[in-house]
Amino acid sequence: MISRLQTGPLSMIQYILLIILSMNGFSGCVTHFQEIRNRHALEFTEGLEEKSNLLIIEKGSLDLDTCIDIALENNLDIKIAHINGRLSGIGRNIAFSRFLPRVDFEYSHLENDKQQLHRAGTAYMATSDQDITQKVISGQIALLNPATWFMYNAYKKGEEIQLLLTERVKQAIRLQVTSLYIACLTYEVSGKAIESSLDQAKNLVREMESLAREGLILESERKEAKVFLASQENRLEENHRLKSETKAQLLEAMGLSPLAEITLWGLPHLSIRDEDISAQVLRAMLNRLELKVSDREISIRRDLIHMTIANFLPKISLFSNYTNSSNSFYYYENILSYGISGLLALFDGFTNIQAYKEAKEKQKQAMVKREQLCMKIMLEVISARNQLDRVKDRQKLMKLELDASKRRLRETRALWREGMALSSDKLRAVAGFVAAEANANLADYHYQVAVATMRDVMGLSGKE
Repeated sequence: MISRLQTGPLSMIQYILLIILSMNGFSGCVTHFQEIRNRHALEFTEGLEEKSNLLIIEKGSLDLDTCIDIALENNLDIKIAHINGRLSGIGRNIAFSRFLPRVDFEYSHLENDKQQLHRAGTAYMATSDQDITQKVISGQIALLNPATWFMYNAYKKGEEIQLLLTERVKQAIRLQVTSLYIACLTYEVSGKAIESSLDQAKNLVREMESLAREGLILESERKEAKVFLASQENRLEENHRLKSETKAQLLEAMGLSPLAEITLWGLPHLSIRDEDISAQVLRAMLNRLELKVSDREISIRRDLIHMTIANFLPKISLFSNYTNSSNSFYYYENILSYGISGLLALFDGFTNIQAYKEAKEKQKQAMVKREQLCMKIMLEVISARNQLDRVKDRQKLMKLELDASKRRLRETRALWREGMALSSDKLRAVAGFVAAEANANLADYHYQVAVATMRDVMGLSGKE
């Protein structure tokens, strides 16, 4: 029975052994990758925490410019963009290598156990040495290959595109850090305002409970005061949660540990030139990096059209070979040969024509996409401008509302002390002031973010 099982290509026992070995190998791989995951998780968290603590201790309290500088140095998206830029540079160098001459060296050694003989009539005579060493150096350089030039130009423009994309990533990170930085400070300011309103709510509840014991107010008014106190406590807790979450997002954008603790100071005062909407649209058309990328993409498509035309032309090269042989039967042991070679594809005409048509259509496609991008940018500028104007109007309104609520609260408190206002009136006045103060702080935050967004859609950066 055993001998019968072993007659095939693979016996049953061999199949079983193969399965066992495969399972062992699989389990080994799983264990190996789990060890990698454990080690990386530990090293990553420890390294990130150490880097974050060093930077935070070194910088101390961070203003907006410092946060942006740290982000530009450590943000992972920017690091990936830099790597893509270096890769595009390597691609350009590879394309340039097509201009360089190609040099090959070949070495061969042939050793026979018997010397090679050739029959000549009834006798045999040797035709080569028994041991032969041969060395060949060959070189070739293209004399006429226009497609190479257009390919190199395309790679060079591709490198420029990647540099522009890297700069655009930096602009996006600046906007993200600015928005998160302002949000963190806004939560800190609003948190202090909520703490103040919480103290007022506690005092109000104590007053209401005292009046309720004396029967001077309704029970519903006392409960409304307690509801107002609970709402302020909830607002304060939610403010702490939002501030913690926003700080974690800011740290992540800066390339630091989201668990680190930082101190921010200095609310930025961003501004933008007051211009007509048409002037802002024009500045966006001139400054936006996406349009500069689109210009180069169209130029690359034009180079590809030229490449398809060049494919109809012959490819001419100059070549040279130097051969050295140890075969003593050769009259010349060194031979130098050179010449010109040409290659013209005779049966690729249909393919080349279709490639040319395809390149033409892709250029048209790139031009249409640029027009689409122009329209998109125009709409972005219009939308950002409307949002900025809307926020400015709301900011003015919230300031007026805050002034009015302050005056109403002072007047209501004075009337309440004189017994000329109800406790419910005082409660509504306090609640109105708290809401107005929160709305004013939020309007200031929205204005700063709207200015930063407007600057971004116009392609402005830095102090410009």
